[in-house]
Amino acid sequence: MDRLDIRILDALQQEGDLTQAQLAERVGSSPSTCLRRVQRLKDSGHLRRCVYLVDPGKLERGLRAIITVVTTGHGRELREAFAEKIRHEAAIGLAYGVTGEVDAVLYGNFADMEEYQEVCDRLFDHDPHVVRYTTFFAVERYKEETAIPSDALAAKLGEMTADKRS
Repeated sequence: MDRLDIRILDALQQEGDLTQAQLAERVGSSPSTCLRRVQRLKDSGHLRRCVYLVDPGKLERGLRAIITVVTTGHGRELREAFAEKIRHEAAIGLAYGVTGEVDAVLYGNFADMEEYQEVCDRLFDHDPHVVRYTTFFAVERYKEETAIPSDALAAKLGEMTADKRS
């Protein structure tokens, strides 16, 4: 991993469908080098997959909800069973087990309130391990960025390079 790899990661996070020639021009390298580097970044797990981001409203799923969930316990079996239910729910796009006052945070895109209620009935209302859930409906979008900053990795690489020179 070096600074060229970081530039490639940054470029692909902004626009994942760049051709090798476009990528090479953006990062200051050759297309063949970029091709090899991208494959290596895939093989190492730095690049997990390439997707397009779709506007939920264009798919008639404009009701955005952030749902927090409190459960009765924190045991592995309970967490795994809950996670398995969530994985099978198409309207839920993101789901995290978290620390703090709640046990899970979910993000969903729903067609309407009726679908939202059906999902909540299925996931929470009939689950004896769910103490409560709270929903926050998104009414404005302030930021919706999927790129992960590479500054921490770049700083670490800079430190490692400096240590080698010492």
